[in-house]
Amino acid sequence: MIGEKILHYRIIEKLGEGGMGVVYKAEDTKLKREVAIKFLPHHVLSNAEEKQRFEIEAQAAAALNHPNITTIYSIEESKDDIFIVMEYINGIELKEKIKKGLTNIDDSLSIISQIAEGLKAAHQKGIVHRDIKSSNIMINNTGQVKIMDFGLAKVKGVSHITKLGTTLGTTAYMSPEQARGEHVDHRTDIWSLGVIMYEMFTGRLPFKGEFDQAVIYSILNEEPDSLTANKEGMPVKLESIIGKMLEKEPDSRYKNIDEFLIDLREGNSKTEVKKESVENTIAVLPFENMSSDKEIDFITEGIAEEIIVNLTGLKDMKVVPRANSLQYKGTNKDIKKISRELEARYIITGSVQKFQDNIRISVQRIDILNNRQLWANTYKGKLADIFDIQGEVSKQAVEATIAFDCYLQARNFLTRRTKNSVKIAIDLFQKAVNLDPKFSAAYAGLGEAYSIIYRDFEREEIWLDKALEVGHKAVEHDPTSSESYAALGMAYFGKNNLNDALDATKKSIELDSNNYNAYWILARIYHTTDRESEAAEALEKLVKINPEFLQAYQDLLMYYERLGEKKKYNQALEASLNIYPKYLAKHPDDAYRRMSYAVSLAYANRNEEAKAEGNKSLKVNPKDPIMMYYGACLYSRLKENKHAVELLKSAIENGYENFEWIKRDPDFENIRNEPEYIELMKDK
Repeated sequence: MIGEKILHYRIIEKLGEGGMGVVYKAEDTKLKREVAIKFLPHHVLSNAEEKQRFEIEAQAAAALNHPNITTIYSIEESKDDIFIVMEYINGIELKEKIKKGLTNIDDSLSIISQIAEGLKAAHQKGIVHRDIKSSNIMINNTGQVKIMDFGLAKVKGVSHITKLGTTLGTTAYMSPEQARGEHVDHRTDIWSLGVIMYEMFTGRLPFKGEFDQAVIYSILNEEPDSLTANKEGMPVKLESIIGKMLEKEPDSRYKNIDEFLIDLREGNSKTEVKKESVENTIAVLPFENMSSDKEIDFITEGIAEEIIVNLTGLKDMKVVPRANSLQYKGTNKDIKKISRELEARYIITGSVQKFQDNIRISVQRIDILNNRQLWANTYKGKLADIFDIQGEVSKQAVEATIAFDCYLQARNFLTRRTKNSVKIAIDLFQKAVNLDPKFSAAYAGLGEAYSIIYRDFEREEIWLDKALEVGHKAVEHDPTSSESYAALGMAYFGKNNLNDALDATKKSIELDSNNYNAYWILARIYHTTDRESEAAEALEKLVKINPEFLQAYQDLLMYYERLGEKKKYNQALEASLNIYPKYLAKHPDDAYRRMSYAVSLAYANRNEEAKAEGNKSLKVNPKDPIMMYYGACLYSRLKENKHAVELLKSAIENGYENFEWIKRDPDFENIRNEPEYIELMKDK
């Protein structure tokens, strides 16, 4: 076929092949332009239904004139061939773009908005696509989106060629009604767009299975994993939007694309406030009466009410009012849906059982976004003591919630990476485990903080001993916790016990393949053993999971530099220079990240900007050893060697003692031969 001429079209190359045809790139020799030609396969030409469906694609798409829909030029016949001539799009399939990693939320939202605008135009013409999927979306070299392949389109006013009960489309993107072979309308495209959104933001499909029927079962019966749990920095409002698009019942979805677009645009403009609000919100649902005795209903409502009253006094926690929660009494609604409707990340729920004069109360707190149980307990006693038991349930539920609030605050302080902030994090983690002695994640966080103190500030073995002790406690209380094994891996790494460090870190990733912190530790282990290629590979996975883990970019630059990977180095540098300003616009007081940004600017030879950002950071924390260390990196890159050595000396004098890292850090190549540096590192 390549090189042949059909009518006035010269075939250049094959572009792709699917169930509804083979597509070639061709030259229109009359109009001197490149086109795409889609042939109906010969083996289905004799099938009247397939042929009619092919013609409907041409008619449906040709009726649409929109910048986000592939333009159809004509439908042609030549001998035994029937083919559609359409615009040639020089670009990439969205599916391929997703595989490479979409790291920018704004760019992703632009793609989604363009797909939606194209679908809106089709729906206004009474055309339902019915096969929206990432491989049917092209993005040209200017970023413009084009919807392709209307081969399964349903056109209003055209008699159906597919019998009811027949399923058409690509299984993983089918709506429930489509999977059941029922009547579909424009809301099936809204569902499929929701699947694409989920795929874009997580890198995987929401409904999975090893074969088509397993996927269909998942579509009909299961809820997708939390989007925000799988992608750090993802606005919670987007999960709510996708949840509405993926409602099993069409009537519960957006009524039309316009309604979706309004929500998307409004939600995007308010995501930061909304995200903070939802993430600090907890709902207490009415406890379930597991007995046939309706007279104990007062207990189920009373426990919930007492917990709500006691939680309301917490400063940093928003509690859903009792009246809003009470509507879910006796409901069978999925808890993820309840969470979305109440806009609450955390749910406290439980049950009450009565047997004769004995009472049993079970209670749990769930993190819906991360799909995990944070705390649970069971209480037993006599019905006569119900008010004492109820008080104990409420007390412990509130203490566990306060403990978790301390944990979240500690995590926030830990990310700031100054000596003072890490010490504050340690105090908060300790308070959390004092309130809840079985709080595995808090023990893990405490272990991580101890390891950071050792690595960056105080090279005393006691910190690593403490890190190992609480790391083992974390595993003991929750052997399925990825976070616990990551903390252990970090402690073993500090001890230079690299085999145990590697085992613990790999176990962490095995338990949770989205634990980006574990990938960072793994990369550090590989780097220490001169396995730079594997270190870089670990961090490449990390930035796909969490593009806002800024430290990864600095380490990637170091690894690529050592590997001589100039192209990848430049790509990582460009990504770094794009993401830091966006982060700093939201967190202007984060001196640690500002200094890292300054170092990236120096890598890019933007020296004056680098100095300005670096000096801002040093003014915020002039005595912090980490600030001084990165300042030394910055000025070494700027070839201001004397200043670099002075800052490095100050960093060491103020507690930075990771001399092995100093020896391996390529940022200091410019000062290695300075007499002051040689003297400083003597006997180190």
